Amino acid sequence: MNNGKVSIREKICYGLGDSSANIFFGMTMMFLPYFYTDVVGISASAMGILFLVARLVDAFSDPIIGNFADKHETKYGHYRPFLLYLAIPYGLSCFFVFLAPDFSYTGKLIYAYVTYLFLILMYASTVVPYVGLLSVLTDNPSERLAINSYRFPLAKSAFLLCSTVVPMFVATYDKANEAQAYSHAMIIIATLAACCTLACFFGTKERSKPILVETKEKDTLFSKIKIIAKTKTLRSFYIFFALTQAAFTFKGSSAIYYAKYYLGQDEAYLTGLLSAFSIAGILAPIVAMFLIKRNVFNKLTMLKVATLGAGIMALPIIFIPSEYYILSSIFLIMSTFFGELGIVVYWALPADCADFCELKFNKKMAGVLGAVALFSQKFAMSIVGVGIGAVLSFVNYQPNGIVTSEVSLGIITIVAILPIICHFVSYYFLNQYDLDETEVRKIHFELAGMYEQARKLK
Repeated sequence: MNNGKVSIREKICYGLGDSSANIFFGMTMMFLPYFYTDVVGISASAMGILFLVARLVDAFSDPIIGNFADKHETKYGHYRPFLLYLAIPYGLSCFFVFLAPDFSYTGKLIYAYVTYLFLILMYASTVVPYVGLLSVLTDNPSERLAINSYRFPLAKSAFLLCSTVVPMFVATYDKANEAQAYSHAMIIIATLAACCTLACFFGTKERSKPILVETKEKDTLFSKIKIIAKTKTLRSFYIFFALTQAAFTFKGSSAIYYAKYYLGQDEAYLTGLLSAFSIAGILAPIVAMFLIKRNVFNKLTMLKVATLGAGIMALPIIFIPSEYYILSSIFLIMSTFFGELGIVVYWALPADCADFCELKFNKKMAGVLGAVALFSQKFAMSIVGVGIGAVLSFVNYQPNGIVTSEVSLGIITIVAILPIICHFVSYYFLNQYDLDETEVRKIHFELAGMYEQARKLK
């Protein structure tokens, strides 16, 4: 096994891969719902259906990509080649989705479907291998956490870039030219996404190779999915993961409606609020690693504190009147901060799950496990997209229309009530996940013995 330290340079380069992913995540979560409904002119219900269809595509593409990466090795390894060959197509897909061609309503809807599905496939084809890459950079669980402590501040810095630069850039254009403003901003953003993906490829190295015993059992994608579905440890983690991502996405996607319509604030306030989200995301992983390294909390306890804290901090938002907009915003930011405290942990857990599957089931599953994590994330995003569209349609939300009491309640529902439910239910499933520190160390030592025995036999 490879238990050595990973250099700071390589940790940074790996983190840049997530910077690229967060450009997709940030732009689609913070701006795409608004772009589709208010700029392109697609109805909220049609947007929700689009997001749901995209997740159905993900249901097939993510595991297939992950399994393909697990089973095929090139001179660059299993996972890094995807970053090299698909970086530019991924950047282009980010650009195309934020164009608003002057088509009929049906033409606009068809264009949205084609470009968004293209983006989803390019994102999956780079990010699924990226998540699997962590498991082969090192076999040391502590070092994987350390890698993530660099990864997520870099990722959230990209999120911060999107949340500050894009609204400021768009604000320099007249309202009539808002579509053009988004397309111009995306030239820069898409180029940055492609460059970060390439930096991750050139700056990392695959080192770890699982030792698998040859068996007559076929190593199929279905057999791996079956393992995930039947194993309580894995099943509980992915339900927790999906609910946590749903809570994040509800808060992020509804922030623009919350600031503009519920709080009645301008673009500058929205920019500040989104920037505060990103700063919370940069600081929280640093704080979490500090607490873990000082043994204040172990990994899973840190994750439980983060999950409960995020739900509790969102509760006051329901009751604070909109005129106390600063106080309400502070609680939303604190809810985001607590949620981000857990991110450094739960994105390291698929690598622990991969070690668990290698030992217990004799399966190389890093790519598939990463794919299921990403599918859980994107499935949650689609359900949230449908949910936001359904709630806004139910309360008769109209872009730039009158904010009725029903619309206000609808916005509070998507920014606070539904995220709270997601956080508290996810906490229940987190308690069903049993790969704690002791169990992970035991798995690691057993795998180390297998690797040493295999080395002696060579």
